[in-house]
Amino acid sequence: MGTAAGITETVLYDTLVNYLISMARTVEGAMNRALEAIVSVDDPKASALTGEVFLLEPRINEMEIVIDEHAIRLLRRGGFSDDEMRLIVAALKITNDLERIGDLAVNLAERVTTLREMPGSKAPDELEAMTIAVRAMDAARGARDGDEKPGRADFPQCHNGVAGA
Repeated sequence: MGTAAGITETVLYDTLVNYLISMARTVEGAMNRALEAIVSVDDPKASALTGEVFLLEPRINEMEIVIDEHAIRLLRRGGFSDDEMRLIVAALKITNDLERIGDLAVNLAERVTTLREMPGSKAPDELEAMTIAVRAMDAARGARDGDEKPGRADFPQCHNGVAGA
């Protein structure tokens, strides 16, 4: 790929990878904030964390669209090796999963807000909070793998896929 077209394709390919890494970091930040908000639901300083999660969600959705459009542009250009083509297709799948994880972070933040508003509510201990988060991620994994109603089978005792809601 020493030609100008080859260099352009390499730059476009590297841009896709960088977009994907940026989206993954943003989603990780949203999930970390949501989990921290659950663990410290009674801490007034942590109340800003849910707001940060809500602010990150539109950015995550926008990143998914940008990555999808960029990957489609790359696929139209062609000229990639099999490994590069696999990464482009995988990027399309990964962005979908990352967007779902971002939605789960928003759902967790909404539950924290609900918990704060409940009279006499107590913060869940760390183990309970982590159990809720693991169940939410398992529900997302089930949704990705084609479960008919993701989250419902995993949480028969709850509302909207989050225990205690």
